[in-house]
Amino acid sequence: MNTITVLHPPAANGLAWTKEGWRLFMLAPIPWTGMTALVFLVLMGIGMVPIVGTLAVHVLSPFIVAGYLAASRGGSTGETISFVYLASGWNESRQSLLAIGIFYMLATFLIFALVKFFTEGDMQELLRQSQNPTEMTPEQAELILATALPAMGLGTLLFTPLLMATWFAPGLALFERFPPSRALWWSIWACWSNWRPLLTYSLILGLAGMAALMLPFGLGLLVFLPWTLTSTYAAYQDIFSPAEPPESITATA
Repeated sequence: MNTITVLHPPAANGLAWTKEGWRLFMLAPIPWTGMTALVFLVLMGIGMVPIVGTLAVHVLSPFIVAGYLAASRGGSTGETISFVYLASGWNESRQSLLAIGIFYMLATFLIFALVKFFTEGDMQELLRQSQNPTEMTPEQAELILATALPAMGLGTLLFTPLLMATWFAPGLALFERFPPSRALWWSIWACWSNWRPLLTYSLILGLAGMAALMLPFGLGLLVFLPWTLTSTYAAYQDIFSPAEPPESITATA
């Protein structure tokens, strides 16, 4: 278990992270897209299993993130990108990543339940229906308009801290051997204290994500997902350091 320092890069570094992530992706675009296609196929297959499949997808998400981060580290040092990296989390930090995945799963379902309780809007159903607007009846469209804004607003408010807690947690568990609670805590602290570059980064990727969704057959996502995670690795490298410069906060377990 390592001792690290949380640094505070300027807001402009959010753009630098996306550039570095794109550079890492372009070092091996075919392996990255191939690995992503495999991940999509596996998750789609697992998700088709009633009840258990949805739970498993949530639990497996930290392992997938850890695999991409490990591949990003390998690619940055000149190693060949391959599917083998997807097993990195399972081989090295299995228990911590499993705990993070279970936490993410429980928190997600709790948020859905709270949104439904307070707004009478089912976020999962709203998301499902919004994907096929031509199939909606006028009554369904009216219901979505009446419930979508408060449901999505509350959902965004509740999901933001969860995403902050789980953004860097897989990397902290895999690279620094942090236990789950410490990984989640230092991830949310790093995001909170670096909201300026993360806001810049999120806005850029948000625009790129909308563009990716416009491409047919999900082809844009084959590029967007690995780019998101290679740039997340760039952000991780910029924020977490083994050094201890002045005015930094040291994270230990």
